[in-house]
Amino acid sequence: MKIFICEHDCHPVAADADLSSSSDFRGDMLLSALLADLSRIDDLSVTVMRLAGHGLRELPDKVSVVMADGDDHTGALLRCIDNADAVWPLAPESRGLLESISRTTLQKGKLLIGSSPDAVRLAGSKYLTSQALRAAGMAVVPTYFFTDILPPGSHAWIVKPDDGAGCSDTHLLSSAALASEWINARPARNVILQPYVAGRPCSLSLLCGSNEVFLLGCSEQRIAAADHRIHYLGSTVNSISDTDGRLERLARDVVAAIPGLWGYVGIDIMITQHGPVVLGVNPRMTMCHAGLHDSIGVNPAGMLVEMLRSGRCSAQRQKKNRQVSIDVHGGLPHH
Repeated sequence: MKIFICEHDCHPVAADADLSSSSDFRGDMLLSALLADLSRIDDLSVTVMRLAGHGLRELPDKVSVVMADGDDHTGALLRCIDNADAVWPLAPESRGLLESISRTTLQKGKLLIGSSPDAVRLAGSKYLTSQALRAAGMAVVPTYFFTDILPPGSHAWIVKPDDGAGCSDTHLLSSAALASEWINARPARNVILQPYVAGRPCSLSLLCGSNEVFLLGCSEQRIAAADHRIHYLGSTVNSISDTDGRLERLARDVVAAIPGLWGYVGIDIMITQHGPVVLGVNPRMTMCHAGLHDSIGVNPAGMLVEMLRSGRCSAQRQKKNRQVSIDVHGGLPHH
């Protein structure tokens, strides 16, 4: 099988624009982890496309790189898709990148290794996700557009792009008045507001098939606030226990509420004193996957490829997960 990894900076929109809402999307860390795992699978050949001047270090032998320049960027991208059997989008949701790549893949009759375009569109909007999960009866942080009337209260507010990836362009304001003032000063207003929820920030890493949902990781996220900005510093993969199965049930409920989720999916939650509250859904690989292989003792990419080929996954994970720390600044997972 020939797989084309369509990663975050090889799309024309990303190449030609300053995607402030995806500037913190750690594409190279995710790409390196994925390529290392794919290189361990037989009967695969992998291609990635890179913009001129954006090379990769320590590239596995099974991986070939197509270098593209600005003049023929779109043409090179389409040729890579044409030459592949399957396309694995590794892109943020911002400005419709992930949805566009997914739709193009299907229009060209290729296997899409990822969620359906409709699922990406829904999950890529924090507002639509909040509405869908709330309608399904789940605990989810209330989400408002800047034109909505906010509920009264003195609590702080989180302001961020509706389609943002990670913590990019995410701000913490101490009141609704300050949040509105900050929004009104921005030229573009595709932003949402969420009341600040106190608790333990966590991420669930899922592998979703047509009839299966595997909870591979329950990870604590390291989040810091400075100068009214929220920053993602890293995660400790599988540092959260789910002995009562509550998080796995939550994961299955989220997948049921958003038809078309497939492959790697991440769910951001806040574990509060009243239980877990969903913050958002990522219809793609998330940063925690950089430490999953070492944590669960099984190649997560191998699990997905097996599911792609046979329709199910039979991989046996080790009995006890290891905690693996990922530092987005250091660039490499460590124990």
